[in-house]
Amino acid sequence: MTLILTALLFLALLPAARAESGVAPEKVFGGAQVQEILRVRLDRGDLLLESIMDVIKKHDVHDGAVLTAAGSLQECTFHRVKSLAAKPEQEFMTVKEAMEIIGVNGIIAAGEPHLHMTLSNGKGAFGGHLENGCKVLYRAELTIAKFSGVKLARTPNAEGVPVLQEVKPPKK
Repeated sequence: MTLILTALLFLALLPAARAESGVAPEKVFGGAQVQEILRVRLDRGDLLLESIMDVIKKHDVHDGAVLTAAGSLQECTFHRVKSLAAKPEQEFMTVKEAMEIIGVNGIIAAGEPHLHMTLSNGKGAFGGHLENGCKVLYRAELTIAKFSGVKLARTPNAEGVPVLQEVKPPKK
């Protein structure tokens, strides 16, 4: 019993010890509930990110997540980081050939998605941050969760990287 109490005390004091040591505490935003699940079908020629943005707008998805995606693309633009610098350096790529969607997922905050994807072709798997202009080859199927509760938005940190923050309700 003493060992359990000691372990619990250690875990309770850990965030304070981390803050005092200069290590930032973990940022966790609880209080969200799944309000609705949207299942989306895209057909040949539909644009992937633009269609997701349309669903977000039409269904008022302020906060949510793209949980799954499967299908195929004939063209896709994405970007990925290309250095370890504090300020992000990005490389944009466009691939025009038959590709399988292995997965697309990410968080929607303040109606803005931050989505990453993995694709494959005959040479292997690749991916990065989803950009406009990805065109469906045969079909794509997605699952989007709409959350209620705590609202999130992204605000730039000191290096200009947009990071999740809780949106505090206005004081009355």
